[in-house]
Amino acid sequence: MGRKIIEGSQKRSGRAGRRLIGAALAGAAMAGALALAAAPAEAAPLPTIEPTVENAAPTLDNIKLGIDRAMATNPELGPAGKLALSLFPKY
Repeated sequence: MGRKIIEGSQKRSGRAGRRLIGAALAGAAMAGALALAAAPAEAAPLPTIEPTVENAAPTLDNIKLGIDRAMATNPELGPAGKLALSLFPKY
């Protein structure tokens, strides 16, 4: 007799879990639909920037400066620093 009560409660908790998962999926779908609906229809495309050495110059300069500073503070890094600096493009 007690066994049927336990089995029945397990069935009910299984149904509740499936309902909870179903409700979560439905909520996620609604949130996605609302996000798409809120997006502007005629959004201007982002400008494309061609990757060139000139565009990367500030970043390359910072890397070169870091290598120079590392070589200045640690003279034993001299050969490795010169090798690393030789790998950068000249502009």
